[in-house]
Order: sequence, then C-alpha cells, then structure tokens
Amino acid sequence: MVLTRKKEIAAISTPLVFPGSDNSVWQSLSAFCYEGMHYLTVAGPDGRRVSTSRDLRRWQELRPLSEEELSGLDSAKGEQISPVCSIVWDEELDLYVKYELEAPGGRICLAVSRDRKHWQNFERDRATAPERGVVYDGDYYRALPFGEYIYQENLPSGVPVFDIRDYGAVADGATLCTESFMAAAEAARDAGGGIVLVTGGHYCVGSVRVYDNTTLWISMDSALCASKNLSNYDDALLTCMDARNVSIRGGGKIIGNGEYFAYLPLKRPLLEPLEKTKLPPRLFDPMGYPVDTIRYAYRSRIRYAEDKYAEGLSPIERPMYTVWICGCEEVTVENIVIEGALDWTLVLDCSRNVQIRDLVINGNRHVANTDGIDIMGCSHVGIGHCFISCADDGICIKSPRRREHDGIDIKGCQTKMRGTRDIRISDCTVVSVMNAFKIGTETYFDIEDVTLERCRFMMPDIFPGTVSGISIESADGSHVRNIEIRDVEMDRVCCPLFICLNKRNKYGSGDDREHRTHGVIEHVTIERINAQEVEVPGIITGFRDMGEDSISEGRVKDIHIRELCAVYRDNQEELHPEQTVYENVRDYPENNAFGDVPAYGLYIRHGDNVTVEDCHIVPRSMNQRECIVWEDCFQEI
Repeated sequence: MVLTRKKEIAAISTPLVFPGSDNSVWQSLSAFCYEGMHYLTVAGPDGRRVSTSRDLRRWQELRPLSEEELSGLDSAKGEQISPVCSIVWDEELDLYVKYELEAPGGRICLAVSRDRKHWQNFERDRATAPERGVVYDGDYYRALPFGEYIYQENLPSGVPVFDIRDYGAVADGATLCTESFMAAAEAARDAGGGIVLVTGGHYCVGSVRVYDNTTLWISMDSALCASKNLSNYDDALLTCMDARNVSIRGGGKIIGNGEYFAYLPLKRPLLEPLEKTKLPPRLFDPMGYPVDTIRYAYRSRIRYAEDKYAEGLSPIERPMYTVWICGCEEVTVENIVIEGALDWTLVLDCSRNVQIRDLVINGNRHVANTDGIDIMGCSHVGIGHCFISCADDGICIKSPRRREHDGIDIKGCQTKMRGTRDIRISDCTVVSVMNAFKIGTETYFDIEDVTLERCRFMMPDIFPGTVSGISIESADGSHVRNIEIRDVEMDRVCCPLFICLNKRNKYGSGDDREHRTHGVIEHVTIERINAQEVEVPGIITGFRDMGEDSISEGRVKDIHIRELCAVYRDNQEELHPEQTVYENVRDYPENNAFGDVPAYGLYIRHGDNVTVEDCHIVPRSMNQRECIVWEDCFQEI
C-alpha cells in the first residue's frame, strides 16, 4: 500500500475510542487522513498498531499493521496529536470522566467526578472512554427496508448541471466545501436554474442554500455532511428561502451530525427508573418498573443543547434547522434521506405548494428536539409515503407567533407568517418518542383543512412507547377546525387520541387586538383507528376556568369518533381514578398532565356535539372503570 495525497492531522478534538484495547500507554502516536479515511498509528509492547475512523470519533479496534501497510507508513508519518480535553459520561465507571490525550507519549490521563464540580485524579487501565456524541445502536431504522422509499434515478437530460466538484469540492467528508457548494448554487442561479450536483462521496459543509429553479441532486451513496464547527453556520444547514420551483432529490443523504452538538450525559441506563416522577406509579412494565417513571426517566435523559436541561454544564449551541424551506413556492422533496438532525429535521415555514414524498428521516432518538417534519404558516402541502424516526414529534403542524413574524423578516425571509391550511398527509410510518402526529403546541394563527390517512404510528424498540398517536391542541388562541383523520394503525402508543383546548396563551395579548384569550377546536372527524398496546385512555377536553374575577369556558365542538379499536397492555395493577380530574387550563397540554381519569377508553369533557360510534376498546383484565365517561357535555351519543 502506497499512501499518497495524505492530509496530516494536527489535532483530534474528540475522544479516541479503541474498542478491545488492553494497553494503557501508547507511544509514537501519528495521525493522517488518506482518501477520506483517518489513520491513527501507535506503538505498543507487541509492535505497531493502527486504528481507523471516518469521523475522528468512532475508531475501530486497534489491529497489527500488515507488512504492506508498514512499508507505506514509513514515508507517511503524521504530526503528533496536540493535547485535547473532553468530559463524557462513562457508563462503565458510572462517573463523569475528564481526560486528555497527551503528546508525546499518548497517555490518556483521567479525572472523575459525580457532580462535574469536584474532580479526583484517576488513570484507567485502558483507552475505552466513550465518544462525545451518541451512536445509533438499537434504533429501529437500521432494519428499515430503504428500497421501499429510496430508489435509483437518473439525471434528467437537457438541464444544465453544476457539479460541486468542478468548483473545488473534495469528497473526503472532512474538507469544508461550503464555498464550493455555494459557487455551484450561485452559478445555477445566474444561469436561470439548473441542477446542483452532489455525487462521488461525502462532502462537509456549513450553512448552504439553493435558489430559484434549482434542483439539488444528491446521488445515491453520496451525502452532504454537516460541519462539526459551529462557526460554519449562519442558521440552518440547508436553506431554501424566498425561492420558486425548487426540488431536493437523487437518492442520497443529508447528514446532520446532530449527536455531535447535543449534550453528553445519559446519567443512567434508559430503562432504569428515577426516584421521582410527576405522577403516582400505577402502571407497570413487564420488568416491574412504573411506566410513568420510566417515561419521565427516558425523557429526562435524552440529550439537549440548552443549558437548562443540563445543569452544571456550559451550553453547547447547535445550528438551527437541518433543512429549512422558508417563504417558498412550488417545492418538491423526494427520494432523499435526512439523518442525524441538528435540531428540527425538515421545516416548512411560510411556504405553499410543497410536495414531500419518498422521504426517509433517520433521526437519532437520543438527541432531543429533533422533530421529523414541522409545518408552520404553510398552505397546500402534501406529504406521502415517508418514513420518520425521531426523538420528538413526528409530523407536527404549528402556527407560532415569533417576533420576526410581526411584520419583520424572518432572518431575511420576505414572507410573513400566516395561518396553516390545506395539509394532506398519507401513507407514512412514524416512529416517535413524543407524538406521532400533532397539531400544536404553538397555536397562534389558525390551522384548518388537514387530512391524515393510511398511516402507521409505532414504537417497536424503546419502552414505553410514543406519548400520543394523534394529538390535536389549541393553547394560544388558534382556531383549529376541519380536521379529518382515518385509517391509522398504532402499535405501542401510550395514548391513542388526545384533543385538548386550553388557554396557555403563550404569547400574551400585548398590542395585538386580534389575539384571543383562547381558541377553538371544532369539526374534527376521526375514524377507523386500530391501536394496540395502549397504556392510557384517550382524552377529549375543553376547559372551565374559575378565575378570580370571572368564569371562562372553552368547549370543543363537533368531534366525531367512529370505529376506534384500542387494546390495552395487560398489567399487574390497574389505574384507579382520582376524585377530581385536573382542568389543566394554562399548563402545557399533554395527556399525562390530567392524572388518572375515570374512564379506561375515552374521557370526554366540556364538549358540544361530541359523538362516539362503533368503538371496540379492550381494557386490562383488572379494570374497574367505565369505558367512556362524559362530563359537562351536550348532545352525547
């Protein structure tokens, strides 16, 4: 092996992981990069060894160098690795570990702590500290049949092609190619449109964008990879703003590397319960752990990027959205994979006439806030035949009020926030830690004319499952109306159906004379829902607020449920209802905020013209509650 065109590495800024290594001291460290592969060579008691990595974080087990490799390495010595320092949570030690890889000598020096404030010197007998980010081991999408969604396609003929390699891009996954990408994108723009081609390997970029009449084509086995340097971002990884006639396709990947920017610690194994939980432990999993406790524990252990979720650590910022489509018209996202989101994955913002199909979102479900698809202030949006796996809401329709939306540009976007309407979703599979399909929580502008059909919601590999399968909320004054949902399969979804109106009023009234103290949820039809392994009843509720000066009410109206089949997980202990169910007038709307309810199937409160027809709900064997309980409802059936 003759090593040429090598790139020497002056420093490795992330932990070095040598699986299976049994040596504590390594001499003569050298590192270099060759054709996208990073090599780290060391000298130990039994001779020289090599470890390889493509991302400088996940290193392969050290192995002896072959004679061919030795001959090539003799003329390819890299520079010594500069000192690097990291703090990680070490599952094996059950401690926080601060360590430094020193050069020369290559010793890994450690200090350990339980609180990240008081440190004790410690030296491990081997170099196996965990990596900085989160790996995908165990995530469901590894078993996904990609061929059902992603396919080989050929470049269309007769369209100008702007290959980013012609502008200097290097397909090694490490060299920053932002300028090369933008040169190609701007050339396509100046030519009146064309294809920006990403092919031939993986390309590292910071914030990039595409323009009018442009197709971003990422070929199969090729990818745009997010830079791990925060200074390389202006906002999102990939932005399309104020553009018309744009498409993203080709069968390749957009890789966000979101785990790199998320907080490190998982304080304990995911399924180990915490000492405290908001609700009494009534329902138990097959191992005897309280379900509410487990869910609370899991959600508290996923990684965030905000300081408030990681007390004691300095905040690690992360870029904005992974793919951001803002103020655009005539957009198609098709035959593409988005993996390891930085924050929200695919965001449709103030856009119209958008078609999304044959999309795979491979989110890391240990990294927080990584919604699958978010739709805000959009109209005429179609989403079909997509697979979404993420650590937050799968498909979420919102209408937030942000300062920039009040007559001010959204970071340059010329289109103001409007209501959201005419959304069509079909034939999608969603694996979500939170809500598979959700309207809300941010609901300032109106949301109407939404259809969802022939979808599957599930959580096959992380207990205790998705929080809600279908969640429809108005908390900040929005009118949510004309919602149709039909033919949905659910598996291991905690709550199959959650409809909640309250008056959280997140944005306040201020000077906005049009703002309402509470919104409306009306004209909702949900039919042919089959939910297996259900844990808690469906909830449909308005509110009754007995304030200091007056009594105010918000009622859900014209809600029609037909052919709901829900089968509960059988457990050793049945939930026993509280005497009083919380009104939850101003709290964050979520099914567990109401505590135990007096029904095992559906709890319906503060509603007008709410109907339930042809439902089949199978309770736990020890159930003592009514199937459907109505409170303060008019025209009940």
